[in-house]
Amino acid sequence: MMLAGCGGDKDPPKVTAGKIVSGDTENGMKLKVETFVPAASDPTLKSLEAFRAKSGYPAVDYHRVTADNTKGAIPDRIRDVTFAKDANAIATGQGTEARFACDALQYEWPPVEPRTTTQTYDELMKKVCAIQPNKADSVAPGSRAVYYLVTDRSFGQRGIRGMSIFGPRSEQLK
Repeated sequence: MMLAGCGGDKDPPKVTAGKIVSGDTENGMKLKVETFVPAASDPTLKSLEAFRAKSGYPAVDYHRVTADNTKGAIPDRIRDVTFAKDANAIATGQGTEARFACDALQYEWPPVEPRTTTQTYDELMKKVCAIQPNKADSVAPGSRAVYYLVTDRSFGQRGIRGMSIFGPRSEQLK
């Protein structure tokens, strides 16, 4: 009989802190992306994480985006980001797209009664989905919006903490 395994370190793995990167959309709206935001550090994320965990859905990582269109002349929309080694990795399908927390809540995390209630879900929907991802003019000129993205913590997302972050037009955010 042969046994194989990996791991065995006495110390837990060190968690890499998130990055803060910025860039622009093609319309000139500024994006600031804070990656791997601890849920406990943000009231909305804290509520969302509590709902997700209590409902029994798999753990995710959270990312906070500030869309600043205060100097914009035209409306813009909220954007997602892609984690990838480089721009070529995106072109060949090797990037990991973050998805809108609103979409995860709306389509993947329905309430699981009695652990989580429809009332709690509806309250979260008002907070997390205040800006709809599919609304083309969700960030008006002269305004700023904060929204959240999620990435899974599955085998396919391993290593994304060390990857670059790309925004609109697959341009690297710095």
